[in-house]
Amino acid sequence: MKLPFLHLEGGETLVAEDVVGIFDMDEATVEEGTRLCLAENQKRMQVVSLASDLPKSIVLVREAYGDRVYISGLSTETIAKRGHDLPD
Repeated sequence: MKLPFLHLEGGETLVAEDVVGIFDMDEATVEEGTRLCLAENQKRMQVVSLASDLPKSIVLVREAYGDRVYISGLSTETIAKRGHDLPD
């Protein structure tokens, strides 16, 4: 059986089916609702910053133990290309 995984920077690997969305940081944070969502997740300590430089994308994940937001230095296009299946 093959499970699709998504690789982010820093060795962080996510199960692709847990990913709710991958959003461009500049476009997404224009909306007040997105900023409020990020602030709430930060208060709950559910934000993981992986960006060593300027953040370029937001990856929203629904995991068994709760929602999590990953802040990435990778573009949305690069993250999408990193998804693949691991061999059996």
